[in-house]
Amino acid sequence: MNVVAVMRLLNEDDVIEANIRHHLAHFNRIIILDDGSADRTLDIIEKMIDEGLAITLIKKPCIVSSERERNTFLYNIACTDFDADWVFFIDADEFIDMRGRVEGFLNFIKTVSPEFESILLPIRNYMDTVFDSKEELVVPHRMIWRTIENIGVLKVAVRGRIPGHIQISEGNHTAYRDGVELRAFGGSNLCIAHYPRRSGWQDIYKWIIMRLKITAAGRREVEKGTGSHYVEPLRILMNDPNRILNDKGFFERTPNSHYTMDMMKYDGGDLRYTEETDYKAKCIKLVLDCSFSIAQAFGQEMDENPQLRDRILA
Repeated sequence: MNVVAVMRLLNEDDVIEANIRHHLAHFNRIIILDDGSADRTLDIIEKMIDEGLAITLIKKPCIVSSERERNTFLYNIACTDFDADWVFFIDADEFIDMRGRVEGFLNFIKTVSPEFESILLPIRNYMDTVFDSKEELVVPHRMIWRTIENIGVLKVAVRGRIPGHIQISEGNHTAYRDGVELRAFGGSNLCIAHYPRRSGWQDIYKWIIMRLKITAAGRREVEKGTGSHYVEPLRILMNDPNRILNDKGFFERTPNSHYTMDMMKYDGGDLRYTEETDYKAKCIKLVLDCSFSIAQAFGQEMDENPQLRDRILA
């Protein structure tokens, strides 16, 4: 049974090493598509490749949002180049929590009936809190408070080499063959531990960068609703920034009755290359980097396309 994990990522140097080490305890290989990271992400991954770990890194910078195309590209690479029996779609801030499966991950996969072409795993969201120890570099050990309520979001895994035209949706939530959703197994007690926000400053740069990329991709991507959950917080930040920047509770969260303490089972061992992150400085650096990347691409198009230049300057 050859089980491959694939992920797209951008600027995840605070969590990527832990993610890779954890999942290589369960998967045969991880294929990573980097969208153009400007932090230490690539340096960390390349050092892990030098260790001899089963990682394939594809550097394919993209200044706009094209999630479905890139997710499907990764599925095809896993099947054609690595003969995957199953392809699991994970993000850098997502960890498969094995506490519900003592018999091991590969044994669980073998129990999935052939009638199912995909598996859906529920997501549990963890939050950063005032109780987190900044010195703890393993994110699943640092962030141990999660929401009690099921957020109703699922992640998909897909059998390899399925006949027909396979597409993987934005967010890796669903898979389709010839436009029809694959029949999915949803009876597992496995889940995904999700750490979408490790700092308020990280929240801010994700809002800005993702909306910049989605907007730069044009009307088609905007109208699909990609990244729509970033719209409202970014609107507040643009129109009334002090409402967020002066909100101590935004940056220093305290768990309430909606949260429970529940540390995930991390299987990756010690980290070698991860460093403590200054999220505020990182926010400024990454927003500037993304803004200038889009501006430079636009400027190059202006130079090479006289009709566009004439229309813009008219």
